[in-house]
Formats: sequence, structure tokens, C-alpha cells
Amino acid sequence: PGKRKKKIQTCEKRKLVMETDGLEGKDTGINKEQQEAVTAENRAVAVIAGPGTGKTKTLVDKIAYLVKERNVSPSQITAVTFTNQAAAEMRERLAKRLGGKRAVKDMTIGTFHSICLQLLKQQGEDIILADEAELLETAKEALNRLDSDKKPKDFLKQISNFKNNVPMEERLTNDEADCFQEIMSEMGLTDFDDLLLRVLSQAESPVLQTSQFSYLLVDEFQDINDIQFRLVLFWNQNGKELFVIGDPDQSIYGFRGSDSRCFARLKEEIPDLYEIYLKKNYRSTPEIVESALQVISRNPGNKRCLSAVREPGKPVRLVTASNDWSEAIFIAKEINRLTGGMDMMDAQNYALKTEHPRGFGEIAVLYRTHHQARAIEKCLRQESIPCVITGQDSFLEEEKVKGTTSFFRFLLDEKDTKALQIALNAFPDCGTLEKEFKQLLKKESPGEVLKLWMEKNGLLDDESLLSLYKMTLFHKDMASFLSNLLLGTEGDIKRSGEKEYTSDAVTLMTLHGSKGLEFPVVFIAGTKQGSIPLESPAHHADKEEERRLFYVGMTRAKEELILLTRKESSEFLADLPQQYTAKETAGKKEPEITQLSLFDL
Repeated sequence: PGKRKKKIQTCEKRKLVMETDGLEGKDTGINKEQQEAVTAENRAVAVIAGPGTGKTKTLVDKIAYLVKERNVSPSQITAVTFTNQAAAEMRERLAKRLGGKRAVKDMTIGTFHSICLQLLKQQGEDIILADEAELLETAKEALNRLDSDKKPKDFLKQISNFKNNVPMEERLTNDEADCFQEIMSEMGLTDFDDLLLRVLSQAESPVLQTSQFSYLLVDEFQDINDIQFRLVLFWNQNGKELFVIGDPDQSIYGFRGSDSRCFARLKEEIPDLYEIYLKKNYRSTPEIVESALQVISRNPGNKRCLSAVREPGKPVRLVTASNDWSEAIFIAKEINRLTGGMDMMDAQNYALKTEHPRGFGEIAVLYRTHHQARAIEKCLRQESIPCVITGQDSFLEEEKVKGTTSFFRFLLDEKDTKALQIALNAFPDCGTLEKEFKQLLKKESPGEVLKLWMEKNGLLDDESLLSLYKMTLFHKDMASFLSNLLLGTEGDIKRSGEKEYTSDAVTLMTLHGSKGLEFPVVFIAGTKQGSIPLESPAHHADKEEERRLFYVGMTRAKEELILLTRKESSEFLADLPQQYTAKETAGKKEPEITQLSLFDL
């Protein structure tokens, strides 16, 4: 349905023009709770918004209302998001609402880290952000000086936890932290966490007492950690209004220090905090909403109230597969059926009919860890199904990849000598290519530049660099690509499944990466013991957070939710309501070993 306008009289007799988002269902206008959140003028407002309740719409409407109805200058508004993609989408939606890009150019919209980087640069600080390769090299050098047998990756994790006040079994000593910081200082490098700490350290300084935080809005509030919480209070201390929005049941970053109690903590800091609850789910069918509610209700807390607005749809499908390959083959064949691409032999084996074929872009496959995607990606490729893989992957840690990204980091900032050192370690002769590639960066796309780099180094067939090339397809220049690798979160980093990118592609991503997104059809792979919840002898599962993560995945689905499990199914599946669940098996016959040779292993 097309967009329409609806006038709503506010308590102050002013008229507020809101646009619906083309939501399907009976209730398509702004509802009473959303209106209350948008028009509230309290000093501090917290909106607890369940999945599919129009959180982004409410946030965008709130900012538009501040500008259009309350005449707030855009330069006084700061909106904090949790991904660069969310920031870009918010800016785009606001530009449409407010009359173009010029209307929003003075707003501050970004992640905590990007905003802090911007603030430090405005003060004249010369910041060189260390990437993963540089951090690992720094960690190795620090451990060498300390004569420590710790693994560099474990050490880096401890450093980050130390800076973010995350509880650790083995806490760092001051000598270890000081040694790491000393080497970073020698190299002129700043790490991700230091961006926030350096801004927070100025809490007593008037330098950052700026009007840009007069109206501070924070999205996904449930995922902030202690330092980010303190930054919110700091930025807001001389502000006029604070508006936070999120859902404690979608708090999924405890390993980074986030706490689902953050709303309660804010109430303790600001006793007169005004709370509003959004309870109408416009995204998912009643079957999906009720199933997800049954799962999350096992966690402690008040009774969950979330009602589906959409008409009833299909039951949640629970499919039992025998192994990873059986699961991956089922997913590929089912996507073919859903998109109307099955052959005649497939067609006669399916009792289910596809009334309205789906586009590939309407489908997402979610999983708990990245390694689960490998079999799925191979099966999709075998079926000629285009896909986009979202999130960090292990190939980024390979020496040739780190050497390549470090080479281009150095070309873009010659003060980054650590990057040059890493590039030379991987490619000793890369200095001879410096002049040629510096010119290429000015006129060619990052994909073309990388392709020529691979050719010069005899690496056109290298799988890891080919995967890196497939990531460049989403960026216009090398600077934005490298910046996204550095500052991007799980949902920002993408790789095409093919050498060319098509927008109509199936999305493959982790449950963490799916936060904030929605798709008509969602598969959740590997809902078995050991995977969901993720646990092993070396990894103790936080069952409550793992349940919240599964809840996030389930509520990404708008119309069809397909859960793939095993004989040893996830304990969370026991809570699915039987009346909304349809059980089936992935194929009557196991794939033979010879069949697997069809795939590009």
C-alpha cells in the first residue's frame, strides 16, 4: 500500500503530520503510545519497544517532530545508533521527511565510536585507529616485553574487557595494561575503546560542553555498556532532553559489557524518568509473535505484553535434519521452492505449493556462529542462488589479507607506519608498487584496485583475497571500505557470494547481525544443543542472554519462520506452542557421500 498522511491533534493543540510506513495489517497509523513518545517533552523519556513495534519509525518521527513542530535546530540534535548502516538509513529517512540532505547535514547521527572520533578530530587530535592486524602485532610485542605466554588474541580480549569494565576470570595487571598502551603510544595508534575513554576523560572539561547534545536520542539502549552509559549521562548533563529507546528482552551483548538492566539503572540515575511501552507488533504474524513470546517468557521479568496486528498466517515450521549437510541442502532446496525456481523433479517431491514466489532478497538464513554458514553458502552456490554474507569472517585474519589491507591503509595515511610494517612482512616487495597504487586509489573503485593488486602479486585465484574482493563491491572508494572494516559492526560488514553483486540476494548472517532487521522469510539454522544456546566445555553459556538472542532471531520473521534442528534439539524449542508449530523432516533419504562431491568443496 502507498503512503498516506494522518493528522493527529497533540495535547498542546498543535497538529502533527505523521507518515505510515506502509505497514500491513488493520492498524497502520501512528498509535497512541507512539504518539505519546513522539510528542513527549519530559526531561528524560525511556521507550521500551518490543520487536516489530515501530521503534525506528518512532525515533525518526520524534526527530522530525523536534525540527518541524518544536523548531529545534538540527545542530542541537544527536542521535546515537549501533551500526553505521542504521545511521545511514536514519539520515536518509530524515532527509525525505525534512526536505532534503541539507536539512539534516547539521545533525549528529552515528555510532558511539564514530561520534567520539568526530569529536576528537574537531579538537584537532590526529587519530590513527589501529585495525585488527596492528592490534595483534602490538599485543605480540607487549607479551614479548612482559615475557608472557598468553595468546595475543586472548590478551587483546582482556585489554578490551579491562577498558570496558567487563568482569573477567583473569584480570589484567596494571603493568600489562600500561605496557600495551605504551607501545600503542610509541606507534601513534589509538584503539577502538580508547575513542570512548578519551572523550569520557574530558567530563570535567568545558571543551565538549556543546549544544549538539541539547537533544540526545539513543537507539538500541539495551545494548550499551558501562562506558557508553556514562557517555550518555555526560553528554546529557547540560542538555535539554534525553530520549532512549530499546527492549531489555533484546539485550544480546553481555560479552561486551551490556546489561539488560540498563533501563532500571537509568531510572536510578534519573528518578523522574518518564517510561512509555510500545506493545503492538506490526511486523510478524500472530503465530510467530506468540511462539517468540512463549520462548522469551521463560526468562525472569514482568509479564511480556506484545500483540500482533497482522492477520493469522502459517505455523512456525520445525524441521529436523540429520547433519549440517542435510540441513544446508534442505535450506537451498526450500529457497528454490519459495522463489519458484525448482525443477520438475523437485516439484513432484513437494506437497507444499508456492502461491506467491518470493524474491531472494526477501529471505534470510540466520545462525549462531560464522562457521555454520560454510555448508549453507556452498549449497546455495550449487543451486545458483545469489547470497550476501554479513559479518566478520576468519579469512580476514590471514596474513595475505592483513598485509593487503595494511598496504592500502598506509597509502591513505603515511603516518601509519605500523601498517607499512605489516604490509612489508606479508609482501616484501610492495614498496615498489606504492606510487602506482597511490594513483589508482584516486580514480578506480576499490574492487578494481584490489583486482589489480591480486594480479600484480599472482593471487587472482587466492580464496581469501577473492573473499576480500567480494567485500569491496559494497563501497565506492578504498577509504570508505577500510573505514567500514575498522568501525563497522557485525551488521555493517558484507560480502557478496559471487564476483558480482546483485541486490536481490538471500542474506546469510549471525543472530547478532540480524538485530534491527526484518525479512518475510527467516530460516534459523542449527537450533540444536551446543549451538543454541552456544556452549562447550570451554564456553559457559549465559542461558538468559542466549534465549534473548534466539528471541531476536525469531522476531526477524514477518510471515514465515523455519527452524532447523537435530535429534538433540535446542532446549528453547520445548517452549514452542504446539498449536502454532508444524513438525517435519529434512528429506526422507540421507545424501550420499558421492552427492557431496557435486559441491565446490
